[in-house]
Amino acid sequence: MNPALVHCPEFPRDSTWINTRRPLSVAGDLRGRVTVLDFWAYCCINCMHVLPVLRRIEERFAKEPVAVIGVHSAKFISEKDPENIRRAVQRYGVVHPVVVDSEHDIWERFGVRAWPTLVLADAAGYVRETISGEIDETTLAAKIDTLLDEGRRKGILAAGRLDVTPEPDTDGTFLRFPGKVHVAGGLLFIADSGHNRIVIAELDGRVQGIVGEGGAGGHDGPGAQASFHAPQGMTSDDTTLYVADTGNHLLRAVDLTTLDVTTLAGTGEKGQGMGAFDPAVPKGIALRSPWGLLRMGRQLLIAMAGSHQIWVYDTERRLIGPWAGSGREDHVDGPVAEAAFAQPSGLAQAGRYILIADSEISSVRVIDLEDSNVKTIVGRGLFDFGDQVGPPEKVLLQHPLDVAVGEGTIFVADSYNNKIKAIAFGAMETRTLFGDGNPKTLYEPGGLAVADGRVIVADTNNHRILSGDPATGALDEIRLAGE
Repeated sequence: MNPALVHCPEFPRDSTWINTRRPLSVAGDLRGRVTVLDFWAYCCINCMHVLPVLRRIEERFAKEPVAVIGVHSAKFISEKDPENIRRAVQRYGVVHPVVVDSEHDIWERFGVRAWPTLVLADAAGYVRETISGEIDETTLAAKIDTLLDEGRRKGILAAGRLDVTPEPDTDGTFLRFPGKVHVAGGLLFIADSGHNRIVIAELDGRVQGIVGEGGAGGHDGPGAQASFHAPQGMTSDDTTLYVADTGNHLLRAVDLTTLDVTTLAGTGEKGQGMGAFDPAVPKGIALRSPWGLLRMGRQLLIAMAGSHQIWVYDTERRLIGPWAGSGREDHVDGPVAEAAFAQPSGLAQAGRYILIADSEISSVRVIDLEDSNVKTIVGRGLFDFGDQVGPPEKVLLQHPLDVAVGEGTIFVADSYNNKIKAIAFGAMETRTLFGDGNPKTLYEPGGLAVADGRVIVADTNNHRILSGDPATGALDEIRLAGE
């Protein structure tokens, strides 16, 4: 063995574990197995991109002594709570063991410096490679195969895979982690993200239709047979509902008369960067996690969370391309081509201003359509977050996922604070409108809409839709029934 190799550090004995009946150890459970340690945080879009890769790796090596272990190293305050991590594990379909690393103890032991980072350990228990950033399945599988071959030659591989059991999902609710909501023509559209479908209901909760057969997929066709994968943002015109099919990296359209689903843009594969592409061939361009949508005339604005940009799709000319944001993850105001966003996730319009929930920098940004400049209403940078209201310079949010506009007010889904905030036009003062931080009231709300003066809230982790009265602060559940 190369003396320069470092032995895999042991997990702290008092660590909290998810998706395993008992705590795991390097010496007792991982010896004899090629191990992939995934250092992630559930806020991070790049970490989300790695999870499907790991899922395919687990399937590919299902009969081999290969172990995938998630190490959840928090960025935001709320991400330190094991129950919040457990919800995220359920939401993203993680079935491998996850160890809670809220104070970055394991992160420091392995010398990790960024999200996401993969650490590969061989069957002898030595760290062989540290990989920062996203990785594709083929590259990762080749590295694992090399370590497996090495273990076979040395005769040190374990007899089988690691025996762990994912925690059961006991929610059993009609909705599962609903993301965005949209209201148009007296109807409420719900991105039932955890069930990979769109629910259409009256505002009183009477369900009128369901689009999507429920399994994760990207099939076009009749509504009952078509499929989505973790859909999020929606917007509409008189005839069509447009859907950001986030997990499929697609822009989809639902005919509001027939409920037939078609794909407008994207290949179904995750885009790797901003290489050359033909904007006139939208279905030939690989997108990166479209999350929020807003219709502006014949154009659809797309909060492209995975590329930290705002894209635009022309519904008549069928052209698509980036509009605002350099693609660098940062907090930079200025001309649209030079400005920088960080995981934009929600869009709304207030006159000449396009409002953006810029989640990873805990900010609300605007694009001024008159001078094509990006400006900041509240928020500062990647590590400036908290829960503080008041004048703009004092406000701190925590990973806001959506914005909506009411009479004289900007509503903000301050998701990780479990609150809905209200920013008053004019003075731009921020106050808490709904929620007290208790997850029983609101739990990581991810979507907002305004209807008849009320605020419609996707109470994501509580698997329900709420209707809030801004005048009284009362929140009532919209109970869905009839389908």
